Amino acid sequence: MAKAYDFDVTITCRHNDCDQKLKDSIIHEMLKLSRYHTHIIDGSVIIDKKNSSIKVEVSVRVPGLTITAANEDFNQAKAIDTAVEKAKRQLKKLKSKVVDHRIPPQQHPILELGDIKETDATEQS
Repeated sequence: MAKAYDFDVTITCRHNDCDQKLKDSIIHEMLKLSRYHTHIIDGSVIIDKKNSSIKVEVSVRVPGLTITAANEDFNQAKAIDTAVEKAKRQLKKLKSKVVDHRIPPQQHPILELGDIKETDATEQS
């Protein structure tokens, strides 16, 4: 299991009151994102109540990029969970792009042993 790293999380509630229990659950969900990318600088969550629906916007800053995910729903908990899930998918995709830039061992020019063995056999004859 990967170690979770702490980062600052800012929570803003517009046209709505957020109790401490809700804020604690949001912080807990946001800190879980550090499992998928270890270099998160900070995060913010904006909860905006529009008429009967609730819009949640999650922003996560990583070096060189800001990931933003938003969701709108009538259920506040569902809107928060879905927005955090979208941010999680974006972090996974970003990390896979960074990891894919490495050279696989089969294509690494120094680790090609077949060429070395062939040249040794031709030199001995």
